[in-house]
Amino acid sequence: MGDPGLPVPGGGSIPTPPLQLLRVEECDLKAIQAFVVAHHYSGSVFGITGRRFFRVDVDGALVGAAIFGTPAGRGVAEKYDPNGEGLLELRRFVMIDDLPKNAESRTLGVMFRALKKDGLRFILSYADPSHGHVGVIYRATGFTYLGTTSARKHVLWKGKKYPDRNIHQTNFPYHHELRAALADGSAVRFKVPGKHIYLKELTRWR
Repeated sequence: MGDPGLPVPGGGSIPTPPLQLLRVEECDLKAIQAFVVAHHYSGSVFGITGRRFFRVDVDGALVGAAIFGTPAGRGVAEKYDPNGEGLLELRRFVMIDDLPKNAESRTLGVMFRALKKDGLRFILSYADPSHGHVGVIYRATGFTYLGTTSARKHVLWKGKKYPDRNIHQTNFPYHHELRAALADGSAVRFKVPGKHIYLKELTRWR
């Protein structure tokens, strides 16, 4: 599912050579899992109920990936898609730094067109200010800003941050260790700011 016709602002329908080399294809999780874990700030794909997966290649080299899946929070899908018309959350999106300008927005555009073609109506995403993200790429690709989530608690353990919910997730491999670490003081809870919420309606986008 490549998109050879990526236009460039002011450049007509002929893309610049760097952007023209980008290829977006649908794949399975196995094809991108290691890349996402290595390059995404979370360092994990744990707990993601993925439904659509995409990879971005340049000359056969993997340079980006995205995972669209079911929203993690309880009741989130019903809140933003009350009529059940079709919503997915962009759970992971990562691209390497050494890519041409507009690479992120162009590749997301290819993915959105594929999802829209298959009947999806809404894409939900979050930008985490605790990692320096404010959602610039979402604003550039036509998302609507909906404010922020409530402040959250994380756990700092062995130099790594874990969402507080991991303590109670029995399928999380370290939940016993996290509980023990909090009890003996080797792990600490701390508050992080709420995430910025963005929603895109695909039926109003070309």
